[in-house]
Amino acid sequence: MCVPSTERVGHKCSSDNAYRKIMTKCKTMWILGTVAALLIVSMALQNYTVNQYVRAILKLTVMQLIDLNNFKNLLHDSCLVYKKIPERELSESECYSCESIDRVDVVFKPEDVLESYADLNWPVAFQSNVKTNVTVEDIALTFLIGDLLPCDYESNLKIDPLRAIEMKYGWFMHWRNCDDVQGKIMRALYRPDSFLSISSETWTIMSFKYKTYHYKQINMYYNSRVAVSQISGTFNYRLVPKNPCTKICNHLDGRLETYHTLVFNNFIWDFQYLPLNNSSNSIAIIYYLD
Repeated sequence: MCVPSTERVGHKCSSDNAYRKIMTKCKTMWILGTVAALLIVSMALQNYTVNQYVRAILKLTVMQLIDLNNFKNLLHDSCLVYKKIPERELSESECYSCESIDRVDVVFKPEDVLESYADLNWPVAFQSNVKTNVTVEDIALTFLIGDLLPCDYESNLKIDPLRAIEMKYGWFMHWRNCDDVQGKIMRALYRPDSFLSISSETWTIMSFKYKTYHYKQINMYYNSRVAVSQISGTFNYRLVPKNPCTKICNHLDGRLETYHTLVFNNFIWDFQYLPLNNSSNSIAIIYYLD
């Protein structure tokens, strides 16, 4: 405590008080400045472009700190640090939902019964009310030509896909649209029925006049309810039970005609499709249900 008994002591107390006021003001300004900077950075990161630039800078920084031989692991990766999520394992008791069915039901009012089938873990098919005029040329130009590269692309083609489509070769192809931009474009090209919600990541299947007896498997990673919407043409499909359900449940065969949709639980079933040797282009979109 300061006692102003002399002029010297009074001057010292006055200096201490002024110093405290300056320090308090500086601390307050520093805190407000820090909060404002954090708010600006947070708002900037909400922008997709800024977010991607920040990720790129972080990746380049990390690449300087690690062995250069491993830099390729970060090139197309959106995660710098992985935290492994324990995988859910399919138990035999969950197979009881499919042991009593030998076919996929086709319903006429899906919005009324879809949740009931989901509760039973039964696959179901229905005719969609959504009509679209999307062509294989539209999809090929959008997803296979240009800067957007597909993931998990498989095909019998060894040439440019667009060239093969124009020359009317027999072909099949499927791929995963794994980029957020691709997801937005797909939602602009195709919107499912109002009671379904399309995911950001999708698969595309296309074929034309391809003769084969071998089903093509789509290795999805969803482990949830999945929808397959036939936009044009026809595909045969096969739902194959996963282990340990292979000993209890039968595989289910069916056909998807134009504007038909199949819904099933990918945790229990693997999906396979069979391209058909017909003269019309066939297109199907696969997406998990949010």
